[in-house]
Amino acid sequence: MAAERTPATVAVVNAAAASMAPATRGLRDGFPEARIWHLLDDRLVTDADAAGGMTPELCRRMLALIDHAVRGGADAVLLSCSMYGPAAELARGLHPVPVMGSDEAMFGEVAARRPARAAVIGSLDSAVADSVRRLEAVLSRGAGPSGAAPTRLVGVTAAGAAGAAAAGDRDRLLESLTAAADAHAGSVDLFVLGQYSLTPVHAELAERLPVPVLSPPLMAAKALRRRLLDPAEAP
Repeated sequence: MAAERTPATVAVVNAAAASMAPATRGLRDGFPEARIWHLLDDRLVTDADAAGGMTPELCRRMLALIDHAVRGGADAVLLSCSMYGPAAELARGLHPVPVMGSDEAMFGEVAARRPARAAVIGSLDSAVADSVRRLEAVLSRGAGPSGAAPTRLVGVTAAGAAGAAAAGDRDRLLESLTAAADAHAGSVDLFVLGQYSLTPVHAELAERLPVPVLSPPLMAAKALRRRLLDPAEAP
């Protein structure tokens, strides 16, 4: 009789408390076999926003948390903050387990869809600018057929969304995101939620908008499941 496989431990490194529940929900739906281990440094987002983005010092703080997770037995590490995606890239060269940025899987989906225009929605100017820059880099690496028009990206900051997400006020969060998206609803083919903290109202927002809305936690969870349980199918 074959021995049962030990459940994989996925450490989620959080830079804001508001990202923890969405990350858990995504893993429960997309990787239900996983054991979830949350680590939190709740100043990483505010410090990065004050500095205009991730600084070398902040990157070292994130790398220290990733190292702690791996030394503690994590089989994979997921970062739930979009601004720290570059730290995930660095950590992959340091550790033998998968380390995934919050929106890597979602960015891959955008590249596969190749919309003519897409909008990245976030709650902070610095986070939006960072997500747009990194998504542009992904799209440029996976350039489409010769002569195909590149995807044009627009960054959208939802006023009041950060406070609403931190307070767990779903109604106010939904209204903030809807107001921000409505100004672009007739001119883009796809919306991308750039932060985990915005995703609790993903379903309701998608119902209000005329084009698809992508949400990163579930995509990340499914990608990690493929990496750990079905490595032959992983990209």
